[in-house]
Amino acid sequence: MHLLLGCIALVQISIFTAKFSYRISHILMDVDTQCNADEEETSPTNKANSPSSEKRIVGDSGFHFTESGDFRDENGFAFQFDVSNDHSENQSRYEKIGEAVTECIYTIMGTEYGLSRIPIPIGLDKSECSSFIFVSDDFMQSNKRKLVLINGSGAVKAGQWARSIIINDNLYPGSMFPYIEWAQSNDFDVLVMNTNESGPGMKKSENPFEHAETVWDEFLGALQSRNVHIVAHSFGGVIVQNLSKKKDNFKDIVHKIAFTDSVHMGRIASGSSINWVSSSKVANAYLGERLGCVIRSAGSTKHPWTSHYAMNHIFEWFMENENCAEFENNKTVQKSDKIVDESVSDSVSNDQ
Repeated sequence: MHLLLGCIALVQISIFTAKFSYRISHILMDVDTQCNADEEETSPTNKANSPSSEKRIVGDSGFHFTESGDFRDENGFAFQFDVSNDHSENQSRYEKIGEAVTECIYTIMGTEYGLSRIPIPIGLDKSECSSFIFVSDDFMQSNKRKLVLINGSGAVKAGQWARSIIINDNLYPGSMFPYIEWAQSNDFDVLVMNTNESGPGMKKSENPFEHAETVWDEFLGALQSRNVHIVAHSFGGVIVQNLSKKKDNFKDIVHKIAFTDSVHMGRIASGSSINWVSSSKVANAYLGERLGCVIRSAGSTKHPWTSHYAMNHIFEWFMENENCAEFENNKTVQKSDKIVDESVSDSVSNDQ
């Protein structure tokens, strides 16, 4: 009996010791976690040197972009479209938030990427309604290669490929920022058109075509070397085609055109162009040619995402040896015997 009681007592002591050790270890763990959290908040190594690492407040919308580009509200939650039973109220709220996003992107292009916001046409009286673009300083004076970015139709403005992606997914795949960063890292000047910032009453920007023609007349058309590279998404391809038809010196200035799911029809007055289209094929798969334009897979079946998925292949093509045959040597990836054009119809808008 005494032996049994002794064993029971020993077991109880062991259980108490285990529980005490468990509690102590968790207290120490909590203290360690809190210390680490405090260190993360105050350590200079966790604060990036550029404004791009800071939380970007999106106007008075109640939302912000995180360091990684996620669109979040004050409580850290993602955007929800259906917050009311009234669809019109939800849509109106979405449009207001979209306008705040546009202004935020304008600010980022200026403060973080150093692009100047230039009214067009140049020299317009301040009392007149005008459009504007974003452009690198010394764009006209430098001998650098030029990257011109043109979005599609809809509500998207300068700096955006797809507003829906920016709000619902992430800032970077939906915006032109990765293209701008790449250009600046590879010694390109940048010009971002704003073709949807147009309309009746806007001097020389009464429609997207006139906007682009004004930009050509005042910036691109005056360049002396054939070093302009263009990326045009969706309806932006129609804008480029119009320029190629109307401007006699287009082929003398534009070197390469990368279309992303462009909806243009017909030939482009330029020696080298590729249309990366929405497709289920692997990214950059050769799909044929259409009226002198090479067709390749963007690597996504979703129209708004094509600029993002084709991006690295576009960069590689832009940096190819200029003395090589224009992309002919790369027609080896899943080459098709058929001439395929998977371009979407010109009714498609970026802002889905």
